[in-house]
Amino acid sequence: MVLNLGTAGYSLSQVLLALSPNVFILLLARSLQGLFMGAQWTAGTVIAYENAPVSMRGIINGIVQAGYGLGYALTGLVYIFFSTNWRMFLLTGAIPIFLVPYILAKVNDVKTFRKENIKAQANIADYLSVIIRSTIVISGMFFSYYSIFAVYPEFLESIQISKDYVGFLMFLSNVLLAVSFIAFGRASDKFSKRKLIMYGVIGEMIGLPFMLAVIEQSSFITFGLLLYTIATGFWPLAPLLIVESVPIEVRGMLTGLTYNLGSIIGGIGSIIMGALVNSFGIVSAGKWGLIMGYASLAIIFLTLATWKSSNVLSRVQRSNI
Repeated sequence: MVLNLGTAGYSLSQVLLALSPNVFILLLARSLQGLFMGAQWTAGTVIAYENAPVSMRGIINGIVQAGYGLGYALTGLVYIFFSTNWRMFLLTGAIPIFLVPYILAKVNDVKTFRKENIKAQANIADYLSVIIRSTIVISGMFFSYYSIFAVYPEFLESIQISKDYVGFLMFLSNVLLAVSFIAFGRASDKFSKRKLIMYGVIGEMIGLPFMLAVIEQSSFITFGLLLYTIATGFWPLAPLLIVESVPIEVRGMLTGLTYNLGSIIGGIGSIIMGALVNSFGIVSAGKWGLIMGYASLAIIFLTLATWKSSNVLSRVQRSNI
């Protein structure tokens, strides 16, 4: 039900966004779009994870999350055709509405709830430590990513990288991001998710100075961006830290809570970067990106290094013991 409402609501909000007669309606539509997007993501992630075979949960989650990178890549292609008509460009975001009948017919709810008909009663205080740590990790990954990529294409152009090459880099990096999501997902079926995320953070730290043009050569910038992108494949694993740390009855709620809190907090990074660029110029984005990027990645790494694994049982599982 939530997945259907999220998908339909997101698509209809996108229509309203494209047809907005004024800025007030535009901002309202964008807010609704974000609300329904959160519902869609949370429900889709939990349903896919819980219904997948235990041995394939990681890769299934990675495939689901790969839509993030593919979506951005497709956005670049669509922009080629609708760059002069922003309303038509935004209207293409309503295409997911056609998936609703398929979801109704083919997508099942979480198996445990369907069989046991259990009503969730969550006491958030019981999971406060997990919520805080998970929110910190997700906030950090969004803060690092948003603060840099909010101005990254313009930054590259400011150091004399051609628009065509910038467009190619953005398309290639997002395709690689989708592939990396799947690869990290598969690896998480065999190895520690926490350690994989930590390795990904280290990879981002290595790629960061190169992609931010500490050496102003296109080959080094390309290397840094691609390394950073591949390392960012750990993103789908971050929500699984809380999925595997709380009982099934509250997974949907707490996964959505931490992810969307993290997204909101992380989004502040793009606001800060915009203010800094307005004050000091677009060329300064490289310096600010290094400071904000390394700070947020260091926080993620330290949080994960002190994360204690927990084995939790749902009320359904406890009743079967």
